[in-house]
Amino acid sequence: MRILVNIDVPDLEHAIAFYRQAFGLRLHRRLGPTGAEMLGADAPIYLLEKAAGTPAAGAARQPRDYARHWTPVHLDVVVEDVDSAVARAVAAGARLEDPPATHAWGRIAHLSDPYGHGICILQFLGRGYDELAQDGATDPGGLRFTPASESDFEALLALRIAAMRESLERLGRFDPERARTRLRGNFRPDCTWHIERNGQRVGFYAVRPDGDGLRLDHLYLHPEAQGQGLGGEVMRWILRYADSRGLPVTLGALRGSDSNRFYRRHGFVQTGEGEWDIEYLRECLPPASPE
Repeated sequence: MRILVNIDVPDLEHAIAFYRQAFGLRLHRRLGPTGAEMLGADAPIYLLEKAAGTPAAGAARQPRDYARHWTPVHLDVVVEDVDSAVARAVAAGARLEDPPATHAWGRIAHLSDPYGHGICILQFLGRGYDELAQDGATDPGGLRFTPASESDFEALLALRIAAMRESLERLGRFDPERARTRLRGNFRPDCTWHIERNGQRVGFYAVRPDGDGLRLDHLYLHPEAQGQGLGGEVMRWILRYADSRGLPVTLGALRGSDSNRFYRRHGFVQTGEGEWDIEYLRECLPPASPE
């Protein structure tokens, strides 16, 4: 069986230009004056010029409407880098409706094309949809990562203070103003994500490019979310992401904090230390050999 994708559009020439620029499709052939076959995806995509208001085929006979609409069948565009693909699509005329969010299986953004059709741009990470398969693996339990913004700073600061308070008090270094200064000093909203579980924000992490690798600046969970294995789930996702890009990960951990054992369990090796922090490195793992 073969699947062919048909997309009704009000202006064929405009649609050819959009799908070429947004997703790199190429015009293979024209099918008369109102149809075009676009190649470059796993399935051929046919753009069919149909005027707004004309009745669709079938029992429903609903008139075509190119204002924003939704149907249960829509396009999923799988890419290597969801952020650059979204930027390209938006530059071509797509409308971004939900920015990229990260799940256990990958990242996804919701858009619509200029003709009101819903499109998802997604990037598989790690095991992809295998993360969701009911094969005895641990259920991700609604784990989701959503982008932070500058306006989230105070909420993230409060969470960081709550997460670190016990360790800092034990070392005699608890100081909310120092915590504010340290977070503000390397706070990059574009590299920071909320950790959500079952719809609730329970922590955040920040990973940024650093030389030839990645730097994990922050990984904090609210005390009520600690001790449930959630930190391990988040760390495994971060490391799968790094491995998929062939990148090592570095970080610093507070001396005397329980986080040191946590990072060592996940393959981090000490590379240096200062008065208060210990530096760690986790090298990129090679891809697994096929069985």
